[in-house]
Amino acid sequence: MKKQLIIMALLLLAACQKPDPGVDPNGNQPTDTTDTIVKKYLVKEYYAEAPAQPVRVIEWNEDFTQIMHIATDSNTYYQVDYSFEYYGEDSMRVVLSTPTNSSAGLLFSEYLCHFDETGKISSIDYFLNSSYQQTESYCYDLSGKLESVVDEAHNCGIRFVWDGDNVCETCDVQTGETERRFGDFSEHLHPDCTMPYLLPDGNTYNFWYLTEPLWKNWYNYAANMQYEYDEDGFVICSYCLDEQGEKTAIKKYDYAKQPIFKNKLR
Repeated sequence: MKKQLIIMALLLLAACQKPDPGVDPNGNQPTDTTDTIVKKYLVKEYYAEAPAQPVRVIEWNEDFTQIMHIATDSNTYYQVDYSFEYYGEDSMRVVLSTPTNSSAGLLFSEYLCHFDETGKISSIDYFLNSSYQQTESYCYDLSGKLESVVDEAHNCGIRFVWDGDNVCETCDVQTGETERRFGDFSEHLHPDCTMPYLLPDGNTYNFWYLTEPLWKNWYNYAANMQYEYDEDGFVICSYCLDEQGEKTAIKKYDYAKQPIFKNKLR
């Protein structure tokens, strides 16, 4: 009788145990419960007709957590180099320089980015030949999206209007007027979507931003513009169509790929 009670208890225990999601219930080999998510990082942007004079060349560290160097307009008279130095998790220094034959003009020679407790830029101090120039504050909304970049001392700056994960407008902080609009977002990924920070370029020849994590998705900026994308959804080429439907490649984008293994099990 005691032996029968033990057997019944073991059978009941086995019935109550949850099956292992990684094991086939029929006793076959364990199923693969991991998924490979591919994350890519822009390393080169260039015009299709001038691959030897890239718009940007970006060098990353081994795990793509830090940018080490960026060169813009390489092998032209407007080349600017940006070298990055990191001071733990507190700040990052970006030093601007030009080759001896460059005609590029610089608004500042270096800037120091201060990070908040979440790792986002809280402010940037600008210097010209070691002389302090100004400070810009980076402000975020409750969801963590960049809301504005403001130079409070000079009452100037830019405000960003978001549509989901994409900036759809930029506005002047002082006047409130819209400066630029963006729209017609696609499902495919913008080349700058994995950039860690919004950084100024400081080049008087083409002043805007050096890195632009303002859009997750690609946007079409002209009616005759189209694009191509790779197997992971990253845009690799923009091109225009003529009246006969012929393609002319405009810009191309090259990436480095980092596989990230994510377990499906909960």
